[in-house]
Parts: sequence; structure tokens; C-alpha cells
Amino acid sequence: MRHLAKEIGVVLAVVSGVGAILLAVFVKYHPTDWMDIFISGEVQEEGSRGFLNFMRAVSFFGTPYIAICVAIVVAGIFFLFSYRREAFFIFLTPLSGVVSGLIKIVVDRPRPTTALVTVYQALTDPSYPSGHVVYYVVFFGFLIATMFVIKKAPIVLRISVVVISTMLIALVSVSRVYLGVHWATDVLGGYLTGYVLLFVLASLYFRNLDAARYEPSPAQLLQ
Repeated sequence: MRHLAKEIGVVLAVVSGVGAILLAVFVKYHPTDWMDIFISGEVQEEGSRGFLNFMRAVSFFGTPYIAICVAIVVAGIFFLFSYRREAFFIFLTPLSGVVSGLIKIVVDRPRPTTALVTVYQALTDPSYPSGHVVYYVVFFGFLIATMFVIKKAPIVLRISVVVISTMLIALVSVSRVYLGVHWATDVLGGYLTGYVLLFVLASLYFRNLDAARYEPSPAQLLQ
């Protein structure tokens, strides 16, 4: 079963990698597409102040210095509880920003402009892929993976982390388009790129992992 899951993961990583490359080529030569404009218009129909603040809150954790601080804090928590392997890999997650930054430079796609969408946050760096989406997939995706391994942690905590992380990974796509800083294809590229990086990170993490170390004791099972 584990071997099958690994094969599926490899296939998805390859498909995602190829998809990200093809999409990058497309947006490089078609930086403004009618479908992107249409999707942005549909997403931005909800114009309430409360929803705007909510979308900003969703994107908060992807702000570069915030992302680094959060990764350090979370890695520190894992380290304090003697999960040094997890702490190390979580500490590496902000490096996803380096990868997405390099892709941005190569593709060099302009950000959405006020002539086409409502821009709530003005940014000048290239648009493809969405660095926020890439980071959320890698960081929160890896957190989800650890929750299925660290079975000694309280079940309520593990479920809470999985649910919140999943919601943030899903909502960040809406947030980036709603704020007018990305096109839908930037977000899609972020998911594809993020999955490839998450697969690489998770593969290294699970390699030679001592699963027995994470199993709860009989006393913990009775709690």
C-alpha cells in the first residue's frame, strides 16, 4: 500500500512539474488572458470591507518576513518537543520562496493592473507563480504530513492542524486573486510548483524514518 502511494505521488509530481513548465511558457507569451480577467472579475464581485480584511488575513502568513518567522517558531516548537527531524525540514520550507522567485525572474509576467482588475495591494515584482501559494502548499502541506506521523500528539491537536492547514492552502488561492495581485493561472502555477517541492521535501523526510519512534504508548492510547 505504501509502495502504491509512493508511485502515485511520483506520477503526480511529474505531471505537476510538466504542467507548471507548460503553464509558465504559456503565460510568458500570453501574459494577459481573457480567462484570467474573467475569473478575477467573478472573484472580486464580493466587495464588502469584511471580506477584504478576511482575504488579507488569509494572505498574512505568506508575507516574506512573516513566513520566515512562522517557520522558525514552528520549527522551534517541534525542536522543544524533541522532534528534531521535523524541525529541520520545517526550517527549510521558506526556501520555496527562492525557487518561486527564480521562476518569476525567468517568466517575468507582469502583475494585474488597475485597468483590468481592482488592485488592493500594489506589487511590482513578476507575477508567475504565486509565491504565497507555493509557500502555503509546502509549509502547511508538510505540517499536514507530520500530523499523520506524530501519533503521540493529542488527536484534537492533530485534527485541528490538518483542518486549518487545509483551509489556508485552499483559501490562499482566492485571496491572491481577490486582492488583485495575481491571475488565476499564477495561482494554478503556484499549486503545481508547490506540490513538486512538497513531494521532494516529504520524500527526503520519510526516507529512513523510524516509524516506531512516533507510535503512542499504551498509556497514551487510553487517554
